[in-house]
Formats: sequence, C-alpha cells, structure tokens
Amino acid sequence: MNRRLLSRVTHRLDPRRLPAGTIVHGAQIAVLAIGALATHDYLGGGMGDSDAGRIALILGVAVLIAAPQQRGAELLGAVAIWLTTCEFMAASRTGQFALWRWAMGLAALALVLILTRVSHFRAQARANPWRRLGDGDWRRPRSGPGAAWRRRARAGAADQVPPAQADIEGQARLLATSPRRSR
Repeated sequence: MNRRLLSRVTHRLDPRRLPAGTIVHGAQIAVLAIGALATHDYLGGGMGDSDAGRIALILGVAVLIAAPQQRGAELLGAVAIWLTTCEFMAASRTGQFALWRWAMGLAALALVLILTRVSHFRAQARANPWRRLGDGDWRRPRSGPGAAWRRRARAGAADQVPPAQADIEGQARLLATSPRRSR
C-alpha cells in the first residue's frame, strides 16, 4: 500500500479526531447488533455462563455510550430486564432456568454500575473533598421540575415560594378559542 494513502487512512481513523456524535451512533448500532446476536444465542442454546457475563458487560458499556442524556442506572436496569426476559424465553424453550448464567449477567451489570458510581464519587471528591456524602444532592436529579428552586433554597433564598404554590399572573385562554393566523 502506498505510504501517502496509508497516512490518509490512519489520519481519518484517528480517535482524537472523531466527534462524540460518531461514537454515539456507532454505539447505538453496536447495541442493536449485540442485542440481536445475544438474543439469538440465548434462544438457540449456545450461551454459556461466561458468555452471558461478557455480553452483559459489553452491552452495559455500549448502552451507556449510546444514550448519553439518559441516567446510567436506568439504562443498566433496562439491560437487566432485557437479560431476565431472554433468560425466561430461553427457559420456556428448554424447560430449565439457568440461574448461574443469569447471575453472571447481572453481576457484570453491577460491575458497570459500580464503576459509574466510582467516577461520580471521584468527581465529587475533586470538587470538594471535605463535603459529606449525605450533604450532597447526588441522589436527586440535577434537572427537572423544581431543580432551580431547590438550588436557590439551598443557597439561602428560603423566602421564595415553591413553584407549586406560586400565584399565576395573567389569564389563561382555551386553545379552541385562540385567534387563528391568517395565511
């Protein structure tokens, strides 16, 4: 192969030059492919105990990469439900539930979950190493309804009214009676 052509190919495949969206799309395709192959192996009877653990580990990491906006615990819970469903479908075909294989898959997902929690705790320790874990809001979502109010309340603006108890100013009108735009 020509040296110039080889450098162009390696330059385009350089992981530092890949945008995050490309990696996310690749992980989404990988999740679908791994899920389909694993389902085939479960139902075909070719899935061993260690294979289930490896598939769960790879699928757990790929799902976390494929959906960056979703919470990691929810995604790993969905993978655990999928693994359980595959086990029950395989048990309905063979008449035996492979408890050890199922436990290996869930243990692999627990390992992925522990690693995500460790990275979260490391980030917390970098931000403020002397803050107690119970003082933080790591159990509550940082966004969503009421999150801005909770932040203001923690900052000392306790005299503000929560959004659910606030008086609404102005008047509401029915959607059916709204003025129509002319074209």
